[in-house]
Amino acid sequence: MSLTKIFSGIFLVVYGVIFINIVYNILQTKTGFGFPIWIQIVLGACFLVMTLSNFKQSHYVFGGIFASAVVLVAVSVVMTSIT
Repeated sequence: MSLTKIFSGIFLVVYGVIFINIVYNILQTKTGFGFPIWIQIVLGACFLVMTLSNFKQSHYVFGGIFASAVVLVAVSVVMTSIT
């Protein structure tokens, strides 16, 4: 097993834990990001475009990171609109 794969695995685990913690925190406190909804929607659309572009160019790691950002913004928009 190469050193690059070990570091990639560690990064993936740390990123996953942080991602789950942020989503859990948003759902637990029932608050989204501190921006107006329209800014969050524009931000989510930008992340979505970047996700599709990266997957189209076969950059799956960056596509996955941007896809998780789309999920975070979507959860934030839902929580902001509910409260």
